[in-house]
Order: sequence, then structure tokens, then C-alpha cells
Amino acid sequence: MNREVNEALAAKSNGKPELISAQARELLNLRRLPAMLNIQQTAVLLGLAEHDVPVLIGVGLLKPLGDPPPNSVKYFASIQVLELAGELSRLCKIRNAVYEYWRGKNAAKSKPRYSRNGHR
Repeated sequence: MNREVNEALAAKSNGKPELISAQARELLNLRRLPAMLNIQQTAVLLGLAEHDVPVLIGVGLLKPLGDPPPNSVKYFASIQVLELAGELSRLCKIRNAVYEYWRGKNAAKSKPRYSRNGHR
């Protein structure tokens, strides 16, 4: 990193770099988790980025509570999220699903696109 960024990080966190957000730290330090978690909280508990949670929903590894409309805020049962995080085989499935999704997205980006008349 460059010097300005390092100094800004040091000034913001009393010399210690901040590895996780304050919200994530608060969630992880709770004595008891809430029964329902939103996407951000679910991502923190699983060690994923927020944009990876919809991938898990798409492949059926994670199911939102109720029957939410497509554009609504989704909530997940904390017990289900903890079960996912507690089993090695499920963690492997989660990582593989995320890897496959992004591999496909990146492969689609690198393919040349042709116009209607066959030219690039």
C-alpha cells in the first residue's frame, strides 16, 4: 500500500489495521445471535462477501425464510447458517459453488462477442 493509505488506516484505528467492519465485529461478539439474519449478517457468519449469498440461494445451499418476493430483503434462520458453517462438507460445497459461479462469470467475460454480421 502507499504511505497515505497506511497513515489513514493507522489514524482511523489507533495504529491497528481494521480487518473487519464494526458491524461484523458487533455481530460476532454477540452472546446470542438473533433468530433471523439479513444477507450482510449471513455473509459475515459464513465468511463470504455479500454478493456471494445469492449464489448460495441459487444453488439451493441456503434458503431464505418464508417466501420472499425476488426484490425483497431476505432473512435466514441463524440456526441454519450456523449448521452450514459447522460442517466441513457443506463448507466445501459453499466454496465450490462460489468458485464455479465466478469461474463461469469470468469465462463469459473473456469470450469474444460477435455482432450480427459475424464481426467482432
